[in-house]
Formats: sequence, C-alpha cells, structure tokens
Amino acid sequence: MKKVIFISVLLAIPTFLLLRGELPVDQRSQELVVTAEDAMENLQTKLSDDPNQAQLWFQLGQGYLANQEFSSALTCFDYAIRLTPKPSASFFVGKATAMYYLDTQTITIPMRELLDAALDLDPYHPAALTLIANDHFISFRYQQAIESWTKLLNSDRVDIDREKIIRSLNQAKAMIQK
Repeated sequence: MKKVIFISVLLAIPTFLLLRGELPVDQRSQELVVTAEDAMENLQTKLSDDPNQAQLWFQLGQGYLANQEFSSALTCFDYAIRLTPKPSASFFVGKATAMYYLDTQTITIPMRELLDAALDLDPYHPAALTLIANDHFISFRYQQAIESWTKLLNSDRVDIDREKIIRSLNQAKAMIQK
C-alpha cells in the first residue's frame, strides 16, 4: 500500500508541474503602472493642447521639483500663478521652494513674501511651515525652528508626519542645550 501511495505522489508531482502552465497575469495591474516620466509626458502633452491650465502647470512644477529640476519647476509655478485669478497657498509655496533651491538655500525677501502670501491663505500650510522651520534649523536659529514645527504640530492637520516633526523638534531642542 505504501508503494502505491509513493508511486502515485511521484507521478502526480511531474504531471502537476507539466499541466499547470504559467499563472494568469492580471493585465489590468500591468496597464495601471505609470512611471513618473510617463506622468510628466502626459502633463506636457495636455499643456501643449491647452496651455492655459493652471492646475496642470502646478502639477508639472511638482514633478520638476521631485526631479530636482528647480529652474523648470519655477517656470511652471510662475505660469500656474499667472493663470489663476486666486492662486492657492500651494502655488506660492511651490514657487518659493523652487527659488529656495535655485538660490543659496536661504529664504530671501521675495521668497518670504511668497511664504507670507501662502500662510495668509493657510496659516498651517505644512510645506510652508516646514520650509521655514528647515531654513531656521540649517541657519542655527533653533528656537525659531522649534516655533515653526510646534505651530505645525499643534495644528489640526492630518496630512503631516507628526513623528518626523517631533524628531525634528527634539533635534533642535538638543542643539539649543549644547
């Protein structure tokens, strides 16, 4: 009896492997994979069809920021701001961020004006407060960095990484104690 079971299993495994073939591939998941380059090309195509789309210019600027192409990002944010009757805080912060990394990585008066405009629209804008706090921190103005991060942390925003902000706060506090 044991020999019959052993032979059955021995024959069943190669038969299973031979007949199973390849697993079916989900074509939908392969079609949904879009690279960042594809997304950028798609935005550029849409803008070439209709260059008056402020939101598309903003999205393209975000893509350029992510690729560290700050000059191109600045151009996109300029278009987005010019094409919008009432630009959002994010438009101003995007432009200020591009300028920040193009220049000496210190907040200049024009950048400060953009950040102030953003904070007038949204006093707890995460990107604005983070840029300000980071600038204070790298310029050894730890108390001002703490104040900016604390303001952000005390906001009711759900779109922030509280753990990261707390780590940054603690690091700034540690630098003050040295």
